[in-house]
Amino acid sequence: MIEAKIRAEADAKAKAVALPIAAATKEKPWENSLGMRFVPVAGTEVLFSVWETRVQDYAAFAQAQGGVDSQWRNPGFTQANTHPVVKVNWDDAQMFARWLTDKERREGKIPAAASYRLPQDWEWSVAVDLDEPRSGTPQDKDERILGVYPWGTQWPPPRGAGNYEQWLRVDDYEYTSPVGSFAENRFGLNDMGGNVYQWCEDFYNGTSGNGFLRGSSWKTFYLPRHLLSSNRYSIEHGYRSDTFGFRCVLVGVDGVR
Repeated sequence: MIEAKIRAEADAKAKAVALPIAAATKEKPWENSLGMRFVPVAGTEVLFSVWETRVQDYAAFAQAQGGVDSQWRNPGFTQANTHPVVKVNWDDAQMFARWLTDKERREGKIPAAASYRLPQDWEWSVAVDLDEPRSGTPQDKDERILGVYPWGTQWPPPRGAGNYEQWLRVDDYEYTSPVGSFAENRFGLNDMGGNVYQWCEDFYNGTSGNGFLRGSSWKTFYLPRHLLSSNRYSIEHGYRSDTFGFRCVLVGVDGVR
């Protein structure tokens, strides 16, 4: 009797938590305990963070977790708290997602079945409005669709398209920029191109070996193919760079489509 009551109370609590999350829209994002904002992306069953994981988000993780590699503190240029964290590798991003999941489950912020992780490759493609088949590996699809960029089909990118390499002269930032500094896409997502490359969940060849990142960065080479929405940057999971960051997605929330 008591156990049944406890289970019923837990289920009721989870449902109460899930409703406002599932009700998130582009116009009214759901906000988590760190102030990260999440919106649904039609065609997936996840909520995407509207921007990259910020310095302030990662600092909260590093302070609470302890023993976190400190390279993110010294990117080689000045960053404010609202800039995207850099010099983080795939494992760092995974640890952040696990920590945030555990934290918010304990706090009752997310249901027990929900969790944070990195976007899968196909989810990223949907979120950047790239019409790719879901089947096939990231390697198979790398730079296969030409002439399509996060801002559209125009080349070179128009001013204000994002934070790209300075030679392009399309923004006023020499290094990283505060998240949300440029126009959002139709799903309400910022920086799906430029600012920092972002780690994805999958393996580049589908099963093992290198990881990969998408989205290009503030110093990506001035070549059209490097800024393609279909571009994947394949590299070892352990590599850190002043152009590498990540964003999270929230999965396992009932009613998100």
